Amino acid sequence: MGRNKVFNVHDLYPADYCFDYEAFEANPEGYVFTPDDIAYSNAMELERYEREVPMSYYEKTLLRKWVMSGHSPRQNPGSRYLCPGSHDDYDFLTLYRMDKEIQRDMKGMSKEEQKAYLMEYMGWRDDEPPTKGPDFVEPQDDDSVFPFDL
Repeated sequence: MGRNKVFNVHDLYPADYCFDYEAFEANPEGYVFTPDDIAYSNAMELERYEREVPMSYYEKTLLRKWVMSGHSPRQNPGSRYLCPGSHDDYDFLTLYRMDKEIQRDMKGMSKEEQKAYLMEYMGWRDDEPPTKGPDFVEPQDDDSVFPFDL
């Protein structure tokens, strides 16, 4: 049986890669990064990330596959369980670990229990305040309520 090839982060970009500083200096705001620029940046970020963040062999493999597919290690892949927009600040590995924790916690739960768990996890409440009743305040069109609102 053949042995797996050792991963080298520098194989993620062309061996003869060189950033075009002249084009960048000439027009920094109009410069369009090439796919090789992005691949080099992602590879260097992966190298730093692997040094800084402790991770298992399996997590490292998943992260490397994520970067090889053209993403940054700090880019958000989207959660399997959490709502879009609620997890924008998380990177790949953090979100992967959160999803694994949620998956582990929900194992063996019914669909209703899973829904209740996820709603609680996200801070949602099923008991919405009543739309009519003693605590309900009717919206007002009076400008004196919000004098600075345009």
